[in-house]
Amino acid sequence: MAIVEFSGVTKRFRNTVALREASFTIPERSITAFLGPNGAGKTTSMKLIMGFLRPTKGNLTVFGEDPFRSEEVRKRIGFMPEKPVYPMDLPVEDFLEHLARLRRVGKTDLNRLVRLVGLEKVLDTKIGELSRGYIQRVGIAQSLLGDPELLVLDEPTASLDPAARREILELLKLLHKELGVSMIISSHIIPELQEVSSYCVFIDKGMVLDYGYLGDLWKKYMTEAVFTIETRDINTLARILIEKPYIKLVKKVDKSLLEVAVEPEYYKSFEGLLSELGQIVTGFSFKTASLGDLYGKIVGSRS
Repeated sequence: MAIVEFSGVTKRFRNTVALREASFTIPERSITAFLGPNGAGKTTSMKLIMGFLRPTKGNLTVFGEDPFRSEEVRKRIGFMPEKPVYPMDLPVEDFLEHLARLRRVGKTDLNRLVRLVGLEKVLDTKIGELSRGYIQRVGIAQSLLGDPELLVLDEPTASLDPAARREILELLKLLHKELGVSMIISSHIIPELQEVSSYCVFIDKGMVLDYGYLGDLWKKYMTEAVFTIETRDINTLARILIEKPYIKLVKKVDKSLLEVAVEPEYYKSFEGLLSELGQIVTGFSFKTASLGDLYGKIVGSRS
């Protein structure tokens, strides 16, 4: 089921077209990445979803309604902007308790959220004294108050060091698993979302280039599917796989690990074969190309 639908949406600011005839859908319970360079139209798309802006042309719905006109839809969405502003001299606990009262969130639910986001140790600390990573955690906690069904995060890892970026991305995966909340995350740093997103909308110069589940997009634009396979009998498995006409490459990585390249249309069939070989296959994973490579292929296909 689609929770967000854009149909021919254009957004113009005077002489600037920020979004041009954008059409895409976003499914529920996905982590969707808005990918593209700065100025591509990602933030404009998010503001339209939040109901902060009205399209110049076209139609969009969130949960089946117009977010610009429906306050009830906006209540179902949590939002963290790229550059949030906080009362820096206020302790974290006081800030979150104030917001919880505004959203009519009880103490028990707030405490659970604090633990989930990892803020227990800094509740007495003033926001201005926190590290940038913890400030982002405060913003994520704020966006989750009231149990939203959709979380919209604009550049949530901006200005963080590599270790803090990794922590925030891992936190988002945890929240998605524990709460089942749908997420839309924008970033111009494409590789960061490699392990987090399952669905992508590729945007460049105000135009949506393509969108969909990563596996489907990968098969559409790439020339081969690559699997990493763990096995307890590498030689036997290699002999079996080499005989399959749709397998393009079998490479030994170490004594129990194979890397196998498969023609993309046989992707699902190959997964079925590996399941049948459960006596010697102990595990496998689909190794996609990087999102950066995929973005380059999609941009190249439009030029």
